[in-house]
Amino acid sequence: MTSLTSKPKVRWTPRTLTILFFCWLGAMRPSVARHYITDAVRYRLVKRGVPSRTAKHIAAVTAEFEEKAAQGQFQERWFDMNIVPWCVTFPKVFDRADPVRILEIGSWEGRSSLFFLTYFSRGTLTAVDTWAGSDEWHYNATPDLRDLEARFDSNVSSGATRVTKRKGSSLNMLPQLLAEKQEFDVIYVDGSHFSDDAIVDCLNSWRLLKQGGVIIFDDVMWPAYPRARANTAWAINQFLKYHAGEYKVLHAQYQILLQKKHAFVDEIADWVSKPPVPAAISDPSNNGRSREQTHQHQLG
Repeated sequence: MTSLTSKPKVRWTPRTLTILFFCWLGAMRPSVARHYITDAVRYRLVKRGVPSRTAKHIAAVTAEFEEKAAQGQFQERWFDMNIVPWCVTFPKVFDRADPVRILEIGSWEGRSSLFFLTYFSRGTLTAVDTWAGSDEWHYNATPDLRDLEARFDSNVSSGATRVTKRKGSSLNMLPQLLAEKQEFDVIYVDGSHFSDDAIVDCLNSWRLLKQGGVIIFDDVMWPAYPRARANTAWAINQFLKYHAGEYKVLHAQYQILLQKKHAFVDEIADWVSKPPVPAAISDPSNNGRSREQTHQHQLG
């Protein structure tokens, strides 16, 4: 017999979550839904060599990246699906020689880290990770989980002088970066995919991003949890509503890339920051006159 309080479980897949997410966003964030359609067409054309200049750019970057990646040890290739969108999007904002500051939340083996270091030849990377594995995905390249950090170090060794590691949870590391008043040109948010964690990473990352910078939200469509509210898509939707009008959508597919159009410095209002003027203290022995008024009366 089925309990009256039980609820049917929904099995989310990337396809069903994608449909739900963009139906959800269609009315509220038309620019995201529009990009989802136009970007899908654009990347198919690019893969067929149209336009040729963009296709050549992607081919050159990919060849350079693959040459460096071949010198490392990578068990996973999740990142590679992002090479084309990133190569199409980055030139809209940056030159490859720009000395961009990059923050990466979730570095794992370092494949995306290596791509950043390859694409931006003068870029510097701050990598935030626990390198202790994840409940969402198990490290199985070697039997020893401690090898994950060593593998990252080895895989990014060609650009090691441009890498700073901040070992720990992003929930702890990002507030530290804020306290240090650090700022970044590119931020890649690929940490915990649980919505409560993801929304905190999104909001802290936005504060760390320079005006004109680019933020990348990964795994927007990954259904890691049975409850839709617990997935990354929910966190991203809340972020888009909260910061509406402050960003320009650059790309929307499995990832969402935004450019920060406006950076606000919200200072405390004058009426809050100025101390109140103390009220005059009345003296009951002087017919209700204040002590200051009594003193002036006596002098007169």
